[in-house]
Amino acid sequence: MKVKRFFAATMQEALKKVREEMGPDAVILSNKKIDGGVEIVTALDYQEEEVRQSVLEKRRTDVAVPLNLSSGKIANMAAEQHLSLMNELEKSRSHIDGVKTSRAPVSSRPQELKDARQTQKETEQKRQDDDYWQGTGRYAAKQKNDSPDLLAEMKAEILQLKDLLNSSMKDTARKISPAYQKLQAKLSAMGLDKNWQEMLLDTVLEEQDVSLAWRKILGSIAREIDVEPSEFIEKGGRIALLGPTGVGKTTTIGKLATRYVLNKGSEGIALVTTDRYRIAAHEQLLVFGRILDIPVYLVHEGQSLKDVLAKLRDKHLVLIDTAGLNQNSADWKDQISEFVRGSAPIDFYLVVPAISQPQIMKSTYHAYKQVGLKGCIITKVDEALSLGEVISFTAAGRLPVAYITDGQKIPDDLHPAKSSLLVSRAVALAGDADVTGAAANTARVGSVFSEAL
Repeated sequence: MKVKRFFAATMQEALKKVREEMGPDAVILSNKKIDGGVEIVTALDYQEEEVRQSVLEKRRTDVAVPLNLSSGKIANMAAEQHLSLMNELEKSRSHIDGVKTSRAPVSSRPQELKDARQTQKETEQKRQDDDYWQGTGRYAAKQKNDSPDLLAEMKAEILQLKDLLNSSMKDTARKISPAYQKLQAKLSAMGLDKNWQEMLLDTVLEEQDVSLAWRKILGSIAREIDVEPSEFIEKGGRIALLGPTGVGKTTTIGKLATRYVLNKGSEGIALVTTDRYRIAAHEQLLVFGRILDIPVYLVHEGQSLKDVLAKLRDKHLVLIDTAGLNQNSADWKDQISEFVRGSAPIDFYLVVPAISQPQIMKSTYHAYKQVGLKGCIITKVDEALSLGEVISFTAAGRLPVAYITDGQKIPDDLHPAKSSLLVSRAVALAGDADVTGAAANTARVGSVFSEAL
């Protein structure tokens, strides 16, 4: 067994020295930080069972050595023994050299004498080191270990160390690759979550063609976005829109109601608002009702949501606008309790503006998820500087997207959600260098990754 100690400023430099001098079969016995860098002790032809037996032999004369030792601890102890012996050898060598120097005659050529002593010192050091390590190996070879379980455990740990080293080298090579950096810059410009970026890039590490890798990444993003297969206004039911004040709930309800009336007429639809907390909060909904010729109902203390929905049981579609209250207020808790206690089945959709910060999106989701969210509607897409944040949010929460809105026009700026549309617009906002113009960008990006879906 050959053991050697390496010093370097960083762990990466030390591992590089190990690979260059010891080769890929070297086993790392120990590593630690020292002044100015790190120290690694490695070995070739490392016989785990022999070293374990050597340590157990030491236990017979040294009670400080624990009985139950893991493979990693035994390797560290072996390294410490080697280092201790090397230090003792160094002290002995220095002492011998000092004695020789004190007894040697004075030379008329001081520099020649100094050079000769240096050469002798280096030769003696190399011989002692070689004898020490070879001797340690011969001693260890005399020991026996008959435990297959311990041997298997130690081999497994050695393989883990090799895998860790290979993984570290691969990760470093990947991150300095120009192709990797280019793709990462594109994903960052889209605003995607950093952890998701790493996962996406890992899927195309072996791909040499950057353009093809980019198409594959876009296809992967699109597949992670859940969208509802059909419009809920076509299916009908009781639909409630949830979210804080200002996210666009009332305007979105107006767009949904108009879209329904244009396709099916005004007979089968009604509007309901639970916002009895703000002065004139329901007036905008009443305006929509008058324009579309559909009834609008207000939930108040004398008329509960359950009572209102009972009156509207013959309606094909009931759209419910809710109050955007502070999550810490008693009124907000009362409204949530009313939803949870309600006997009528209601599908709840969270309204998420694309301009929200990721932390606000997550906070809102956790506040409302207790009612059982069916999906979400993404609003204010036209105001967003990037869409990666809201795409990451819906993908991480596995929250299906029903519609997106991108303007104030009713109902023109309401669109059924499509994953390809969201990804295309996200790339367009990020300023994809392959196309110019938002409209052309959306069209071309859609065709670029459609084959990967």
